[in-house]
Amino acid sequence: MSRDTLVAKSVVAASLSKKEVVQQRDWWKVIKSHARRLTLEFLNIFFNHNWLFWIVGMLNKRLRVIESVFLVYPANSKYALEYVYSHRIPRVRWNPWPCGLLWQNGKLTIMFCVSATNKDYIDSTNVRDLRHLTERMEKLRQLIGANSKTFAGILPGILFSHRIVRKAPEADLTSEMVSQAIAKVMELEALSPDTQVIVLGGRGFIGRRVVRLLDGSAHSLDRGNPDWPYVANEHSVIAVNVMTNGALEEYIDVIPPSTVVLNEVYPEPKPNVIAKLKSKGCSCYHVVGVRAIALPSFPHAYRGGIPCCAAWPAEDTEVIVRKL
Repeated sequence: MSRDTLVAKSVVAASLSKKEVVQQRDWWKVIKSHARRLTLEFLNIFFNHNWLFWIVGMLNKRLRVIESVFLVYPANSKYALEYVYSHRIPRVRWNPWPCGLLWQNGKLTIMFCVSATNKDYIDSTNVRDLRHLTERMEKLRQLIGANSKTFAGILPGILFSHRIVRKAPEADLTSEMVSQAIAKVMELEALSPDTQVIVLGGRGFIGRRVVRLLDGSAHSLDRGNPDWPYVANEHSVIAVNVMTNGALEEYIDVIPPSTVVLNEVYPEPKPNVIAKLKSKGCSCYHVVGVRAIALPSFPHAYRGGIPCCAAWPAEDTEVIVRKL
């Protein structure tokens, strides 16, 4: 057998081997996805009852192990289908149901979810549903005997703007974690202490708190102000996105080369945005959240931690950042 024939056979064998590995990974993803959703279906049928939450609350009064209840929601259909089958999405749009446990700093948080998305929350015709949602979460907090309740994503800001809630502990803790993430990224990138920080959404619900924690030294870039702020050294800049998940795409053409980008917004930047930033010599990091254990684990770029808005303010809370 000739050498060329042997080489050709080895190439074909290698290609087949890679194809088999990809197929195995795809099958494993399918199995994990169904296992997660079937488990949550089981939880909803057998555990989503007030009398059971009351019993849990009686136990928690003695054990004091459950610290908080947390409401999560999908930013899009991709995330929704990680947790619930498509036929159930309309049924749980505004009705929280248990979907997981979070273990952080020796305390539990019980996670609930709905299928409503950002589009539903910003719709002014849904204020009544938002009020119902908040009242239900407060009822669950009381039944379980938790000290606090928190909301994911843009919900804290929306609820605060409608005066449905008067406090937003999620915003305070998230801003502290973003500040910690900036320091961690500066260390990873070996940036100087005088590196300029530009906060996309610096006048927003989270952004103004981040700017305050940075002693007001950060530049703020907000909608209606499209011009990139002048900085003395464009090669020593961190751009922090706390605006919206589309902000990086919106400003990507004006972000200077070599800028270090840190995204806090849910969900993580799209692959095409990451690729374009990379082509400009920019590093892109994502705030995974707070170091903790989630059951089931969060999907995609949030694996390995819990969202900042889900955490409770423990003394040794640690933020996780991931390079994309």
